[in-house]
Amino acid sequence: MTNNNSDNMPRNVRATFFFATLFLLGFGSILTTGLRAQIVKDTTHWNDLDLYTEDVVTPTYFSVGGGILGGLFMPNLDEFNSLIAKPFNGTTVSNSIWMIGGQGFATLPFIKNVRIGGLGFSGASALNCVDTTIALQAVCRQIEYHVGYGALTIDYVLPLHLKHFSVVPGVAVGAGSVQIYAQQAQNRLSAFDINDDFSKGINITHTYQSSFLLVMPQVQFEYTIKGFSMVRASLGYQISKMGTWTVDRNVSLGDTKNLANVNGSGLVASIGVFFGLFP
Repeated sequence: MTNNNSDNMPRNVRATFFFATLFLLGFGSILTTGLRAQIVKDTTHWNDLDLYTEDVVTPTYFSVGGGILGGLFMPNLDEFNSLIAKPFNGTTVSNSIWMIGGQGFATLPFIKNVRIGGLGFSGASALNCVDTTIALQAVCRQIEYHVGYGALTIDYVLPLHLKHFSVVPGVAVGAGSVQIYAQQAQNRLSAFDINDDFSKGINITHTYQSSFLLVMPQVQFEYTIKGFSMVRASLGYQISKMGTWTVDRNVSLGDTKNLANVNGSGLVASIGVFFGLFP
């Protein structure tokens, strides 16, 4: 009877073959790992991704509102005083003028952080009546410098992470006028009589006027209070391009060299309170 196990591999040979196979597989794995390029992370420098822990979102500014403004306008009235005010009544007007006005504005939905609005501002520097004598008559003289304008405002709100505080550079472009109001009136020593007032040529009033174009670059600092109110402080410079001087409702004047440097230009600082919707 033939033994069927005679063609089979002996048990000890099969075990030897099995362990040899495991050894070759292990050695090949070690060899492959040793030959693979080793890339060591450089930890001596910052990785840009390590600097950010969350997505950075540029803030979008939205506002719509309006309010009142008070300001201090500082034109150069030196020549006005020396050539006009002082010869007229012996005194000078102040180079600091209190201004009052208002503004409304809204952000544009299709241009990020840009808003447009309208601005109106006016103020005057005046002297009360100064007593003098003209043609043996006791009179008082007063003079006033007045400036006022309306303008379109275009602002860009800087996208800063400052919560309720905003820095807003902008420009105002518009038109206005400068007026010089001069009056001479007789001091009243008798009872009022309208016919007597108009029969004497000593009572005289003139208004000298020139229109101007305005450009005012400015920077505004705004703080929102509870989302429906806002306070502002701003600093700007009015640049005016003067037109022709006239008197008493567009009556032509002759030589106006004494008015050449009377204009609506100067530094202006203002504060304001606004109500509406703010960030």
